[in-house]
Amino acid sequence: MTHMIYVVPSLKAKEKLQCEGKAWAESQGFTYVLRHQRTIQDLMDEYGEDFLVYSSRGPQIDRPEGSHFFSLNMAELRIQNLRKGQRDHLLEALMGRGSSKLPITVLDCTCGFGADAAVASFGLPTGSRVDALEVSPLLEAVTSWGFSHFVHKKDDVTAALRRISLRRGDYRDYLLSDEGPVYDVLYFDPMFQRPVEASCQFQPVRAIMEHGGLTRDLIERALQKARRRVVIKERDFRQLCRDFPEAVLYGGKYSRIGYAVLECDSWKK
Repeated sequence: MTHMIYVVPSLKAKEKLQCEGKAWAESQGFTYVLRHQRTIQDLMDEYGEDFLVYSSRGPQIDRPEGSHFFSLNMAELRIQNLRKGQRDHLLEALMGRGSSKLPITVLDCTCGFGADAAVASFGLPTGSRVDALEVSPLLEAVTSWGFSHFVHKKDDVTAALRRISLRRGDYRDYLLSDEGPVYDVLYFDPMFQRPVEASCQFQPVRAIMEHGGLTRDLIERALQKARRRVVIKERDFRQLCRDFPEAVLYGGKYSRIGYAVLECDSWKK
């Protein structure tokens, strides 16, 4: 069943921006409706959470808690650090220890805002491929717009965004499908069991984001689906390390988050 999404222009949108929003909405199969000076609460009363506001920053999720639109967020700083030759723990986890600089294929199973996918697309060896899944229709729409429309001041960053292929989907459906291994690496950034309260960027979208965690069975299935490894981003790895004592952890000494790497049995051989 198709999820109906409505697109409305921002309150002060000029005719050109309204036409741009209407064209984008139609290209995505969304329904474009006129704003008629309605407030966010008016829109929520009529459409629930199934609407996006199209502004000069592209489509955005507007809620009483705030707005979410596409931006690189922390990916901006991480890309700057890569230019300086600094390490990025995600890239190291995706590539694995002692690995060559040959290209790899990655599926970001929980794309969200797209920051990790952007860093991976920018920093992995030339010829690598980054595909992504996002289960939230609204979040997928905003992030997909960013990958295909956002223009960065640096051409190589824009090119990295354009290389990412994002589609709407639930990683659990992918894991449980009969499709054979397609990607070298499956990457998961599930909603933390203990959310980072300081992350105010999550507040406008927390209600629509997927809150389900990875189970041991799903991780074991992921190890069957990936060619080389499974990478999981978390804050607390105690349970995962009990379930998978062979996990290798990556991350800074003082970082609140890290990455667990599980190598596939076929790759170990």
